[in-house]
Amino acid sequence: MRRKAAIIVQEMFEIFIQDPGMLPDSWQKWAAKGDDSQTARVIADYIAGMTDRFALDEHRKLVDPMTIG
Repeated sequence: MRRKAAIIVQEMFEIFIQDPGMLPDSWQKWAAKGDDSQTARVIADYIAGMTDRFALDEHRKLVDPMTIG
């Protein structure tokens, strides 16, 4: 289970780093205020604040847009 969680976190981080516009609006504003390291930090903080259930749901939405609803 720990490996699965690590994969989910890594995949979400990569998606958000490639397109910070996928972050919620308030987080996008923080990510846009700095350089690449600031953006990475904001993304890491966003992911770190997720509950397990929210992380699973968010990952599902990011990798399979057909699950939105």
